[in-house]
Amino acid sequence: MLFWIIATLMAAGAVAFALPAFVVRSAPAVRPATAPGDTGVQRPVSGLALAPLVLLPVFAFVLYAVYGDPGAMRGEAGPSMFGDDAAQAAPPSREDLLRHLERMPRDGRGWVLLARMEFGADRFAQAAAAYDRAVAIDPKVAGDPAVWCEYADALGMAQGGTLAGKPRELVSRALALNPAFPAALEMAGGAAFEAQEYATAARYWRELLAQLPAQARARIELEAAIVRADGLASR
Repeated sequence: MLFWIIATLMAAGAVAFALPAFVVRSAPAVRPATAPGDTGVQRPVSGLALAPLVLLPVFAFVLYAVYGDPGAMRGEAGPSMFGDDAAQAAPPSREDLLRHLERMPRDGRGWVLLARMEFGADRFAQAAAAYDRAVAIDPKVAGDPAVWCEYADALGMAQGGTLAGKPRELVSRALALNPAFPAALEMAGGAAFEAQEYATAARYWRELLAQLPAQARARIELEAAIVRADGLASR
């Protein structure tokens, strides 16, 4: 329950932050997270090749809700204030988390939760730092591809809205853990498109498309993104 509360707040914050800027963009969509009508996060760069830069937190949240394992973080990092009993209570505040992490700095789950709170408040650099701490100290947290995707998204936002460089490397770490992980496939396609590697982008998105239910609304946007990438690849 705690995961869904925090993730929902993250998604709502991302939409509220991004929608006013998104509606003034005129470039056609080329990624599933930035298709026409999507409430995507504005990226502070220009040009058709850079339009689909970073995975939308909302789109990743939907995919992870369907295919991911939100419970994978439970019971994996030793003693914590965020166990099953705590999940039934009210979510801790940021101040509570910081005090807890001062006392228990090796609580990987606590660092992930702090990272999600920071991301939801648009403190992207702080979120990336918290994710980095989490994967460094807790092998089980580091074994969750969703955490690597979230880390990549936070770092991409912190460096100005691009998956180039280290964020793309983090997505590759997620794919190494689970080559079929939906959010990682979506982000890998976006990073490839940003680098003008259109055939690679289309390949990742086709792998993702194969996982989507036949009636899923996301299929339409994803199919359009694949067609766009194929068209650019053939030029």
